[in-house]
Amino acid sequence: MKSNFKYILGLSLLILGIAACEDEDKNPLNVFELEDSAAPYVRIKLDETIVAKGDLANSTFSGTVDDPSDNVASWDLSVTLESGGVSSDTVPLATITEFPSNLSIPYTDIASALGITVDNISGGDFIRFLGESTGTDGTVTTVANYSATLTGQPEQLQAFNFIVLVKCSPISGTTVPGTWVIEMQDLYGDGWDGAFVTFEIDGATTDYTFTAGDAATFNVDVPAGTSSLVISYTSGAFEEEHVYTIETPDGEVLGPFGPNPAPCIN
Repeated sequence: MKSNFKYILGLSLLILGIAACEDEDKNPLNVFELEDSAAPYVRIKLDETIVAKGDLANSTFSGTVDDPSDNVASWDLSVTLESGGVSSDTVPLATITEFPSNLSIPYTDIASALGITVDNISGGDFIRFLGESTGTDGTVTTVANYSATLTGQPEQLQAFNFIVLVKCSPISGTTVPGTWVIEMQDLYGDGWDGAFVTFEIDGATTDYTFTAGDAATFNVDVPAGTSSLVISYTSGAFEEEHVYTIETPDGEVLGPFGPNPAPCIN
């Protein structure tokens, strides 16, 4: 019995020793807790996370970048455009070596870096920014080095994978208050397959669609005093079947939009 006890005790100590060695070999990326092992974490506080398509030509992507642990040598920023579920090539955009720093890049320059113009960016697109930091000790980190608990919380202001949404511009050049008429058509005759048109009136949104048949009509009353009306289209399945027009309160017919309608009508 004593022999068995000594054997079990020795085996237990051996296992504990191996586990301890494995723990010592690990080098977890702490963000703030331990000064001697803190990861080169970078934060960015954006001035705006949404930009209207019509404002791209005269707007700037801007914010403040800092490193809370004061251990970052450089931060490299790249960009890609996500449009219709397809991502462009990721291209380098800027490098920051002093913290904190103010970042300011015109969207025209971002489009140029992507090899396009702002006219090629549509409402509903996402401009995705990817960051890579290099610590003063040479440690390099990307979004893959941080847990979703950190990167998924907006209050952490993580600067490794974040987006700016391009939204449709408010309607202009016509009377906004009054009755707008949406005429929808499905070329196959089975409804809009999950697609819909959205009217956003001073920030309040209502979606319009139909689920059966070849056509539908909706009257949308926009109240007097409305300061902003945004009309957008969200795609569904079988986009080649969807067509619609919109009649303004002045009687002007906009469209037809589709088949394969764009996200914005303006």
